[in-house]
Amino acid sequence: MKLKNAFLLFLLSLSLNSIAQVTTTKEKLKIELKKAKLVNNVSVIGIRELKVTDDRFRKVLIKTKITAPTDNKTKLSAFSLLDTKNKIRYRLADYKGYMAFIGEPELIPFRKEKIFNEKGKEINSYWLPEYNESQKDYFYDYNIDGYTNLEVKINFGTNQKPKESIVYFGQTEYDDFTAELFLRF
Repeated sequence: MKLKNAFLLFLLSLSLNSIAQVTTTKEKLKIELKKAKLVNNVSVIGIRELKVTDDRFRKVLIKTKITAPTDNKTKLSAFSLLDTKNKIRYRLADYKGYMAFIGEPELIPFRKEKIFNEKGKEINSYWLPEYNESQKDYFYDYNIDGYTNLEVKINFGTNQKPKESIVYFGQTEYDDFTAELFLRF
């Protein structure tokens, strides 16, 4: 319960201070916080229809406007949520990016682990995020001393036959875009 209260206070402070909250990173990314709020445990509606069915987890949406240099695209797997009270760093759970209200959203999920069927054959399907070793996961490049990384595996199988993998997000093609970042805690 203490963890939930800490995050609710964090979210409240974000929402109260969200006007003109802008930062620029050493990589020259300009990030403007638009809003932060608790959301239901369903993924981005109609995209992957991922659901968090464990009541111990909550989900937060952080909507941002990001501007990146053309030669240094945004690496979404580097984003995380920090619980400064309990010293926990949470991995990004979901992402949707868009440049305007019209057009297709950018979805770039990847699996960290290969998934196999009962016969030992690797499963690669349109309904699974791609497994691609050449897509770098930057989450660990931004470890913070004293913080514990928390990642939640997604079960792409059933309770009886689980097929789990951590999901991370690749590098965006956009230079100037709105990002909806979802984090589970």
